[in-house]
Amino acid sequence: MNYVPLYIKTHNSLLSSLINEDDLINYAKKNNFTSLTITDNNMYGVLDFYYLCKKNDIKPIIGLELQIEDKKIVLYCKDYIGYQNLIYLSTKMSENSINLDLIKEKCANLICIVPFESNEMYSKLENIYTDIFQGYSSSEERKKLEGNNLIYINEVLYFDKNDFNYLKYLESIKTGNVVNSFEFDKKRNYMPDFDYIQNEFREDLKNNKYIYDNCNLELKLNQQLLPVYECPNSLDSYTYLKKICVEGLRKVFGDKVNVIYKDRLKYELEVINKMGFCNYFLVVWDYVKYAKENNILVGPGRGSAAGSLVSYLLNITTVDPIKYNLLFERFLNPERVTMPDIDIDFEYTRREEVVSYCIQKYGLKKVAPIITFGTFGAKQAIRDVGRAMNISLKSIDYLCGLIDSRLTLKENYNNNKRIQEYLNINQNFKHLFKIASKLEGLKRHTSIHAAGIVMSCVDLDQVIPLDRGHNDFYTTGYSMEYLEQLGLLKMDFLALRNLTLIKEVLKELPGFDFDNIPNNDFKAINIFASANTSGIFQFESDGMRRFLKDLKLNSPIIGISAIFIKQQLNIG
Repeated sequence: MNYVPLYIKTHNSLLSSLINEDDLINYAKKNNFTSLTITDNNMYGVLDFYYLCKKNDIKPIIGLELQIEDKKIVLYCKDYIGYQNLIYLSTKMSENSINLDLIKEKCANLICIVPFESNEMYSKLENIYTDIFQGYSSSEERKKLEGNNLIYINEVLYFDKNDFNYLKYLESIKTGNVVNSFEFDKKRNYMPDFDYIQNEFREDLKNNKYIYDNCNLELKLNQQLLPVYECPNSLDSYTYLKKICVEGLRKVFGDKVNVIYKDRLKYELEVINKMGFCNYFLVVWDYVKYAKENNILVGPGRGSAAGSLVSYLLNITTVDPIKYNLLFERFLNPERVTMPDIDIDFEYTRREEVVSYCIQKYGLKKVAPIITFGTFGAKQAIRDVGRAMNISLKSIDYLCGLIDSRLTLKENYNNNKRIQEYLNINQNFKHLFKIASKLEGLKRHTSIHAAGIVMSCVDLDQVIPLDRGHNDFYTTGYSMEYLEQLGLLKMDFLALRNLTLIKEVLKELPGFDFDNIPNNDFKAINIFASANTSGIFQFESDGMRRFLKDLKLNSPIIGISAIFIKQQLNIG
């Protein structure tokens, strides 16, 4: 059916809804909905929702619950321009800087519904929005409204009316109050029954259809959004990159450069230029250079980037790929167009300095760490609900001790008789387990990805929502899964404790250069030959130890080459 439930909030409205995206899609398919909305008080879940809808032939309508002057309104985008306005408003909402002037500035291609409880805002908004409706959620509310722009809208936080009881535990976890110590407003927050709406509010269904017909968002993918390095003397990025690489050749080899290196450099630069990644290399070169000039220890290189001579000549990596026969095509291949991926290791205690440098150089809204979400895991759900129910910490600790975190609560219960016996001791324990099982998997809080940074040539809130909930910088409002599809570049700035340890060791070894460790030290090679590699980064796994034993190292050069090739090909 073409009826659209207009005010669906998911678990992305943190600790406010029992609905996740997968369950929402399944509900829609089961009940023959041809369209769905998402109208959280942020845009965290928009891309998950959008792609799931598209995959299941359901029309996605993207909305946002906005709070202005302590009143809530709901906005829906008609198209990509309206979507960009929602993105911008979502960013501003995270800054707590929404006002009527901003609403007026970013009103284009949006549809506005003013819920009944916010009706006093209607007179301030009706001259701003071309398409504006007065919302109601009951017959009583409708009788108090006038006009031909009335529309049924109820805030949906769960599917089954009986799930109301679970919602109050989410509210308790959010507020930190014990469940029975506060009054919870029991509203009609379950999915509306279409027969009820058709019988009671048939004359207003035309307005619902208007929203269905006029909201037709198609996201723009693979946009050209790579960050831009400002080259000196108005040079273009290819010319400047080539200049730096030639200087790097002379620095490493002097005036006599083997033709193999010249040919390889020419080939790599042609591929990089053809694929449009010159600026990318310059940006990475720039922040690695900053780190090294400021005595921040940087790793020698990892993964496929070690196969790039350009990376080596820019001093991004310190491994000569020709000396060790490493493949550039493993890193970049014009026949397999993917974003370049140079992961850089920085010493653990100073990574944030490099991130701050990039933010200051390229712009506060052009560089952003990536948001992540913590969810209710099995033990976390038990502990949170236990606090809400005021159950003793000793009892909660004992129950958590019985739970295997690798399994769901339901799986734990089915596979562990001790859990079943413990829950049977007290009905409160059984009730706790049931509630926690319902909340398990829902998003609980936001966090920041340990390594991922997004950089762009435009302000990011032209493309994605930004979130100002963490310190003095923005994070992306979307998690990392879809960012590259939009054309955004993800870079990994990895904070490595091993580098901090090495830095401390180097202080005790004056004159020893981290980038020029001798490769003919047989005592060191014997450590690897015997696979006695506990505590050595990336060499302590069982698979790597087996590889080292099978390799039977007897030559440093051959051994190191084999190890790099193994890492590039992901063997073992």
